[in-house]
Amino acid sequence: MADPQRWHDRNVRLRIDSMAVLLFLLVLNVFVVPFTVAPNSILARVARDVLLSLILVSGMTTVSDHRRQFLAIAVVAIVAIVIRCTAWLLPLGTTPGLYDITGLFALGILCVVIGIKIFSGGTVTVDRILGAVVLYVLIGVVWAEAYQLLNAHVPDAFAGIPPEGSPTDRSTWVYFSFVTLTTVGYGDVTPLAHLARSLAILEALIGQLYPAIVLARLVSLHAASSADGTHR
Repeated sequence: MADPQRWHDRNVRLRIDSMAVLLFLLVLNVFVVPFTVAPNSILARVARDVLLSLILVSGMTTVSDHRRQFLAIAVVAIVAIVIRCTAWLLPLGTTPGLYDITGLFALGILCVVIGIKIFSGGTVTVDRILGAVVLYVLIGVVWAEAYQLLNAHVPDAFAGIPPEGSPTDRSTWVYFSFVTLTTVGYGDVTPLAHLARSLAILEALIGQLYPAIVLARLVSLHAASSADGTHR
């Protein structure tokens, strides 16, 4: 009995540590790198590729106990990482669309698998609570990537963006995404294109509904587990 219990405890610790690492990497990706590294420098590109790769690998580890979710994120993570590694061997700007879309898609899939982990049945655990925070930050990151991709391919999609270097200055899109997600709305950056406005509206709705939905879900899971323990 000791060996299965030890194996179970090790898996639980691995999931908690992986979720904590994932949260730490997201904090670096959102609050540190975009605002401290020059956007057009080699260092910025290295930091972005390395952080994205580590985020995807950490995300794979957090759902390693669920085979379908693990396979889903593993496939898109490998594709995104391979494309990023290949991009260093090609002339800069050769495949910018593929580079950006695969990263956005991989982060989107990571959002889905983390969301399944949070909202599925079971007890309220530390990694589930950390996952709720991770998912909230991930939503902001995904929308920042979407805004940046949209601005690069749709002229005048946003107002209030400096014309010089705006497609590659990720700090602008991280800032606008989290201002929209938290519904602060300073108004310095304004979506003009229809798709940009739709994305902003959807993100604002998620920012309003997500905390209430997650709190209600965690409370219901805690109540259900407590009732089950009482009946036993």
